[in-house]
Amino acid sequence: MADEVTRVQKFDEEFEKNDKKWMKDLARHRRFVVYRIIIIVAAIAGALFFIYNNYKNMVYTDYSILNTIQYEDSSGARFKRFNGNVLKYSRDGATAFNMDNQMLFNQTYEMQNPMVDICGDYVALGDYKGTKIYILNSEGLQGQIDTTLPVQRFSIAGNGNIAVVLEEDDVTWVKLYNKEGEVVASDRTTMKKSGFPLSMDISENGIMLNISYIYIDSGKISSSVAFYNFGSVGQNEIDNLVSGYNYDDETITYVQFMNANTAFALGNKTFSIFKGDQRPERVFEVACEDEITSVFNNESYIGLVYTQTSDTEPYRIDVYNTDGEMILSQPFNLDYTDILFNKNLMIIYNANECVIYDTNGVEKYNGLFKNSIVTMVPNGNITRYLFVSGSRTDDIQLK
Repeated sequence: MADEVTRVQKFDEEFEKNDKKWMKDLARHRRFVVYRIIIIVAAIAGALFFIYNNYKNMVYTDYSILNTIQYEDSSGARFKRFNGNVLKYSRDGATAFNMDNQMLFNQTYEMQNPMVDICGDYVALGDYKGTKIYILNSEGLQGQIDTTLPVQRFSIAGNGNIAVVLEEDDVTWVKLYNKEGEVVASDRTTMKKSGFPLSMDISENGIMLNISYIYIDSGKISSSVAFYNFGSVGQNEIDNLVSGYNYDDETITYVQFMNANTAFALGNKTFSIFKGDQRPERVFEVACEDEITSVFNNESYIGLVYTQTSDTEPYRIDVYNTDGEMILSQPFNLDYTDILFNKNLMIIYNANECVIYDTNGVEKYNGLFKNSIVTMVPNGNITRYLFVSGSRTDDIQLK
């Protein structure tokens, strides 16, 4: 019996010894796994930092032409960026095509002064002072609006809804249509009631409409910025008006939605930002002391271009984010025909040359074009572009 007890005690001692050893080995293995994970994560983080830092400081000195589409030259035609594709339009019609040389649509018409507005995959084409507007997307004609009054301006949404300003003697109508040409809402305005609509933009989802009005107040030209909501929130409001702001002794010449909940307004004295997807509120305002020559934006940034007295750098871009923070003030000397954002890059160009900055002020590219161009179109990422001229389009890669 004593021998049996002794054997059991020895077994227990041996088991406890092995158990402690096993626990130590397990703890050592766990530490090894943790250390290995930390090393792997650190290596990945280091590689990502290296890649990001390399990208951040990457400077491009040339470009290569990956593909070219040649087509019949048409004098008088104009070109616009259209959802990563190219829109070509004139008095006789409009054509959209991509770099696979596929025609997206070919719409014929007769117009004296064709106007175009683009949002996402939708295009509106109409004649200034005419009575017909065509609504198209990459699949072709989606609808047509026939008005009895002359069209002064219009703005299309990403769902095909379109806001139109119509003239009738001393009365101005602002009407909202769906893409089938049906009137969704209508508002009659006069100089006495609310003023004359000077600028207008509809949100991408087609629910919010932003209009700047000009009117006479105590012998002075003043402005107001109004937001209309055609969704459920605006149904219980008079004329769907959900918010408005007055600008005494000032002309607000431009209003624009940046994204679903941010818009801005630009006047001869003031730059304002509004936020809210249902009842926009003014969240930022700054006085404009210098003359603004151009404005451009994407969903994240607004660029204001000023003229300067400097002989070496006669222009300056001030870049703001959606909170109104000025993140960059960049002087430059290129006599430009167009400026646009491509993500966090600013592309400044004319027919023969281009300079590209990022929003940190790093010059990413500065060079001449191999062929004269009329339009630059971002083509998927920050290094790919379409160079559009009167008779060809080049798909290029910066290098």
